[in-house]
Amino acid sequence: PAADRRVIGGRPREGFGGPRGGDRGPGAGPGERRPGGPRFGGPREEFVRPEDRGPYVSPHFAVTFYPEDVSFSALAKTIRSSCRTFELFDIAKTVIGKPERFVVVLTRKAPETETAAAPGTKLAPVSVSVPDGLPFDSDEAAIAHVLDKHLGLFFDVAEVEIDPPKGNFQVINKCGITGELLGPPNYHRYNQILQQHHAARIKGLSFEAFRGRVESVRDPEAVAQWQAKMRKATRYTWKQGSAAVAAPAAVTAEGEAASPAPAAPPSPAFDSFEEARLHLLTHAREKLVRGSDSVRFHGTVIATLPAGEVRRAVEGALERQRRFPLDTANALRGRLRRENFTILKKGSKGVSYVCAVKRKFRVPGQTFSESIGAVIAYIEAHPMVRASELPAKVLGIRLPAAPAAGAPAGEAAPALAPEQQTRLARMQGDLRWLVTEGYVTEFLDGRLFAPPAMVDARKKEIE
Repeated sequence: PAADRRVIGGRPREGFGGPRGGDRGPGAGPGERRPGGPRFGGPREEFVRPEDRGPYVSPHFAVTFYPEDVSFSALAKTIRSSCRTFELFDIAKTVIGKPERFVVVLTRKAPETETAAAPGTKLAPVSVSVPDGLPFDSDEAAIAHVLDKHLGLFFDVAEVEIDPPKGNFQVINKCGITGELLGPPNYHRYNQILQQHHAARIKGLSFEAFRGRVESVRDPEAVAQWQAKMRKATRYTWKQGSAAVAAPAAVTAEGEAASPAPAAPPSPAFDSFEEARLHLLTHAREKLVRGSDSVRFHGTVIATLPAGEVRRAVEGALERQRRFPLDTANALRGRLRRENFTILKKGSKGVSYVCAVKRKFRVPGQTFSESIGAVIAYIEAHPMVRASELPAKVLGIRLPAAPAAGAPAGEAAPALAPEQQTRLARMQGDLRWLVTEGYVTEFLDGRLFAPPAMVDARKKEIE
């Protein structure tokens, strides 16, 4: 039996449930095995390929895409001028095809766990960086972003000369990753320097793991090098109290000059980043981060979002919509209706179409000119015929074919006779009039459709 072949010498073969192979249980990751096989009483194991997994779906944030105003205006103008009928999904794909064509609206999702909040409970707001309006997973992430990118809004930063640290320093610790000298472990600001270096220079490593990579150096030259480095410090001067403008001296009722207003106190200055950060959080936290139920930002901002849950949520949602833009198409419906576009469905699958022209049905007794009647009658009898086929099938005129690639330059197709050109121009004008009036629907690929006369349509509806 097949099952017996899996045992050699009373031990399971590797790859069939043995200690080094076989099923890895629920939650197998990319390149791992899903539960199955004899051990789980299920079918044979199935290999999970990384490409089999769809785009990331965030459990914390919901993302919706809307057309950007300028881009949407240009798109609407194109649809109106063509009078053609476009699939709603094609318009949605055009909108999300490039970042400059859409805006992103980010909201927080309600929890889906068993311990989810009761209905009606207000969700936690999304953290937003005040200077640039970017969303973040938490207030701490937003504050770290502002301090990294917009510190100059709050402090004047300058390099200054200071007295070097004094003391008996025999050992200098240095970073085992960057090689930068950190300072003696008995220096009173050593822990602060360690934390600042980890926050600014070390990525993807916890503070405790980083601390384990710190090395000690017993070298007088290293001590002298560190002391020379500490002669220079970065000074942070608070801007918020330094923008006062000297007011003119007030004048009393007797015309005498009053005493000048007291001078503004000097702006506080700090020689360490941590002291400046603490002062900023204490006096101007509201200028760093705020909470919002929803955050709206331009699609071009996605590339500037820092790594984290917000960026993963936006990029995953964008990839899903580019594959199947159902949510984007639904978000477009209201905007298109407000712009007076007609949205209609056609076919058994209910494909949605958009057009600037409202459809019209022929009514009993309505007549057209002979040439227009011939065109609409043919389209009604041959639904989805291409506009390029009408000259041959309605007029019996075969248009000259374009010269093949590589044909001699002097070899030209025979031109149409003047009478044929007149009939062709009239038919093209009749077709354009039928399309702009709504009697004929022209799709983006050039196919034509004319709804049946009102009597026939009503009869089918009653039946």
